[in-house]
Amino acid sequence: MMRRTIALPSAALMLASASAAFGHHSFAMFDQSRKVTIEGTVAEVQWTNPHVWVEVDVTGDDGDPVRWGIEFTSVVHLTRLGMTMNTFRVGEEIEFTVSPYADGAPGGRFYTARMPGGELLCDVGAQQVCRDND
Repeated sequence: MMRRTIALPSAALMLASASAAFGHHSFAMFDQSRKVTIEGTVAEVQWTNPHVWVEVDVTGDDGDPVRWGIEFTSVVHLTRLGMTMNTFRVGEEIEFTVSPYADGAPGGRFYTARMPGGELLCDVGAQQVCRDND
């Protein structure tokens, strides 16, 4: 009886921690060997964890808008880079460089953003790009 009393809570704890570990995903869905630059109008900003998202309307080849989903890192990492929930504003025209989705879907992982005033914002992996543009 004593072993069962210890084993059940231990098993429950192990299962709970395992599900949390599986909950986080990698950036494997992006082709990080390539960079694509798009320019569009910010349609929505989701300043949430575990990842921030900015939805951007980009003019497609046929002239119709195509919604691109740009995935950023966490709020904590972006805050450390000086970004806030007001950095990207709905209605602004911004040029983004992303690692595109590997399957060709419209979207990608944030790399850099050229803001309307010309300021260049960079993800952690693009800090050299920002230093080179200072």
